[in-house]
Amino acid sequence: MKLAPAQNPIEFFTSHGGFTRLLAAMANTYARHGRAFGAVRLVSPSAEEEKAISEFFGRDYFDQALIRISLGDFERRLTKVSDIDLAHLLAKYTDANLEIRNTTDKDSFADALQTELLPSYRFTRAESWLNDVSTHMRRTYKPWVKKYATEPHKVLSMVNNVAQLINNLPMTHPPMYLSDFVAKYTNTLQVIDFNSEYEALFLRALAHSFETSVPHNINGRISLYLKAGLLTGGVVCQVTVQGIISSDIICTFYNSLNQAHVLTLENILHLSDISAYNNKVFIIDNPLMFSAVSEQMRGTACTLISSMGNHNPAFFCLLDLFCNCGDVSLYYSGNMDYKGLAFADKLHLQFGKQFIPWRYSKPDYELIIEQSSSLLPDERKDLAMHNEDLALILSQIRKTGKIASSLPLVPHLVSDIKKETQEVHHEK
Repeated sequence: MKLAPAQNPIEFFTSHGGFTRLLAAMANTYARHGRAFGAVRLVSPSAEEEKAISEFFGRDYFDQALIRISLGDFERRLTKVSDIDLAHLLAKYTDANLEIRNTTDKDSFADALQTELLPSYRFTRAESWLNDVSTHMRRTYKPWVKKYATEPHKVLSMVNNVAQLINNLPMTHPPMYLSDFVAKYTNTLQVIDFNSEYEALFLRALAHSFETSVPHNINGRISLYLKAGLLTGGVVCQVTVQGIISSDIICTFYNSLNQAHVLTLENILHLSDISAYNNKVFIIDNPLMFSAVSEQMRGTACTLISSMGNHNPAFFCLLDLFCNCGDVSLYYSGNMDYKGLAFADKLHLQFGKQFIPWRYSKPDYELIIEQSSSLLPDERKDLAMHNEDLALILSQIRKTGKIASSLPLVPHLVSDIKKETQEVHHEK
């Protein structure tokens, strides 16, 4: 097959019904990879498709239930029968046209990084990240590549600002407020708001700097910021506590009332001193159980905490403070289900011998499923416990297939605390 010199190759292929389905499939594949890679399949080809493809390749493709065409083979054959390349032929289709423009934008963006930004950041922390942008811009940084096509100066300014921030991370405790940090080290009044493209770029830079994955939830973002010595501000995450010994005005006030109260992440990060009664911290994961135990423990000097969520940075920061202040025992009571056991085992791995599973015994499990039970789908066949007490409960759950609320354990939790602590009667 050889096209006539006067014949427009693009018009020939795109108007020929025998190539329509093939070109559309190749356009999608080309868009995914950005080059002639892989192959496409035509299931139950029509007689017109069989004739067109056979004439194009000079091979017999007749009477086949499926025709497989390699994009590389098609591209090599195309150069022999016409003077166009595959990219321009596929540009007729929307997906391919977008990818071709993105490839051009990518090259322009990469050139701008190499010539305008990277020379200023040689031998700095930001250099590694800027090289990562150049290397992975097709996927990881694709939104900014697209944006560069219409707003190149804005994108380069944003990248430059993030590079400045990476070079000046405070890495301090207490952390620096994010808004103050951005204002100090960039020549912009733009604020890094949650879910903004500015924050998304900064989070990718932070994740690269700390060799971790980009967080996809608000608590993950907060944790990554804390590693860098930054605090987002606001009541983003918090824990409910009772009986924390500290000179902090909030803890002192509520201890005088013998009441539970809330500590935000900001409160916790600014605590100058902290300790627990008898060096024992009783952690009750379930908020309802925490409230019930807290109410019954009024008048008893004890330290109680409710985690308020399995990925709460405020909770982990508070436990770290306790553990850094001495030989503290962390008694933990959580839900007896797959999610609850997984979180408890995470605490065991993080805090080691200081972590003590609380009321995770076979009689305790039998008590709660005896009063109210529900069937549990066995969705975590791969789950395994490092802690022996937790492994015992996991085996019981898999044996019975049941879970239940741990509320029946409240009287036992109260009894345990009273045995472990010294009762102190506060005058009202």
